[in-house]
Amino acid sequence: MNKFLLFGASFALVTIPAYASGFSEVTRLVSKSDLNKEAFAKKYKAAPHRVVSRVSGATVTLPWTENFDDESSFDNFTVIDANEDFAGWEYVEGKAEYCCLFAEYDADDWLITPGFNMVAGKKYQISFRANTFDVASPEEFSAWLGNAPEADAMTISVVGKTTIAQDNAADYSVKVTVPADGVYYFGIHCTSPMEDAWTLDIDDISIKEAAAESAPAEVGDLTIVPDPLGELKATISFTAPTLAADGSELSALTKIEIYREDTRLIKTFDAPAPGDKLTYVDESPANGDNHYSVIAYNEVGAGSPALLGLFVGEDIPGAPQNFSQKIVDGDVVLTWEMDELGWNSHYINHDKLTYNLWDSADGFTLSEISKGIKAEDNSYTIEDRAEEGKQRQIIYCLQAETRTGTGSRAFSNTLIVGESLRLPYNETFADKKMSSRWFQSATDSKDVSALVEDDRNNDGGAMSISGHEKGCEISLFSSKIWIKDEPKLVLSFWYKLPADGALSAGLMKDFEVVKLNGLEPAGDWKFASFDLSDQTGIDYAQVTFRYVAGSEPCYIDDIELTATPLSLDTTVEHPTVVARYSVAGQCVDENYRGVVIERRSDGTVAKSIR
Repeated sequence: MNKFLLFGASFALVTIPAYASGFSEVTRLVSKSDLNKEAFAKKYKAAPHRVVSRVSGATVTLPWTENFDDESSFDNFTVIDANEDFAGWEYVEGKAEYCCLFAEYDADDWLITPGFNMVAGKKYQISFRANTFDVASPEEFSAWLGNAPEADAMTISVVGKTTIAQDNAADYSVKVTVPADGVYYFGIHCTSPMEDAWTLDIDDISIKEAAAESAPAEVGDLTIVPDPLGELKATISFTAPTLAADGSELSALTKIEIYREDTRLIKTFDAPAPGDKLTYVDESPANGDNHYSVIAYNEVGAGSPALLGLFVGEDIPGAPQNFSQKIVDGDVVLTWEMDELGWNSHYINHDKLTYNLWDSADGFTLSEISKGIKAEDNSYTIEDRAEEGKQRQIIYCLQAETRTGTGSRAFSNTLIVGESLRLPYNETFADKKMSSRWFQSATDSKDVSALVEDDRNNDGGAMSISGHEKGCEISLFSSKIWIKDEPKLVLSFWYKLPADGALSAGLMKDFEVVKLNGLEPAGDWKFASFDLSDQTGIDYAQVTFRYVAGSEPCYIDDIELTATPLSLDTTVEHPTVVARYSVAGQCVDENYRGVVIERRSDGTVAKSIR
């Protein structure tokens, strides 16, 4: 995207960040996923990372669980970056995470647990949770057992190659046996293609002996429905099992238990009949991801758990979309859109949304305007801002907020606000200085507009424009100039243009094209003049030059935007001076010293140095 540079009288440059679009184009990101990834990437780049292959000799005793609540627990895992692309498994905020942000190849990365003893012939239950960045970012993995913490030793398939893409963690629970007694290791192998993938998270690993064959099988038809309006409630429904794990019919059940987050017992159904339809409403889940397990019991003991996770409550809002500003009758009017669902694609209460608003000159340093704004129609007006004070570029920053938190910030397009200059407007770049502010839009930081001494009128200054490569586009914009209802409007200037470059000049308003005219190449200084009288229906405009770079810079000097009355008294033999202006467009008297623009009674305009 384009960047703006601000040229002040001292020729200081201020870079406007890429989200300030060059021609007021407010472009929606391809998806909300892209916006989330942009925020994640900034956070990821700022954090320290420790992506190294290492082998751990640690062992544990079954039953064993790992929820990664302690970062030191990650040191017991073996990490293998098999393709040596320096993207691999790390400990990140209570989970093991593979991130492909800087991956050079498709993933080939192993996360391997400490060793543990297993006995041939026994059944073991291996459970874990896997999650991805979001539904738009698929990840590919498989799970294995092996007799050494090495990739080649992982030969017993636990979960075949699987592709997942979701907002909530998926639960995996598999029964396995091993061919011989010994120490075994459990490994997760990430093989995600780098194009679409982002992060794969693994959490809550559990390895234990499986339930007895005569214990109950999993409950059936397990469903969990969150409250549709974001209340902290979840309705859990299921069917009591009728069969044991070995397929035999159950004569009775002693109880069925519901756990939240594996360890918190929230409900016990005593002695339900096999096949009973049971329902329970959990009225105290966390606002966010919740994981439930349902376990049936008989006289033999606990059966196999049924696992399910989901989001409950109200999401935090996403970033406002299509956030833009425009000038309407002297006011700055801000408009935006909000996605129906929140940051994690879950419910948000739009009736309770409020907004925080800042403005900024550079997109980095923010100045608070207001917090807690209610804007049911997704718009906000700042009255009388357009022509107030000195001219300056301005970006607005907007953030949505609910009771659950604040969303990501959105940035508007860039506009110029402040009192417009008056005609006649003249810029000669004398002594390599500017009489008013100019702005540059460019696609690369190597695109340069510079004040140089190679000028046309011997006042020691002109503007050169050069691109970092042929064909790149650079645009210059003047400060705002008031032109409304002028009977005659003429833009004139001098320029030099290489034969393989292209230059156009004209007017823009709020960085949107009003009228542009192409120019012929000129190896030496050439005069150009355009009648723009048909454009004075708008209140203000900016003089603009757009250069498609050739092999050499182009040059511009002695710019004038003037208004000339249509009805002139041609009987006047000796025209008189009607008004005098400084090069900044301010009225001056006959005692003014410096460059003076004189408007005469015969409709002509002349420049003099007094």
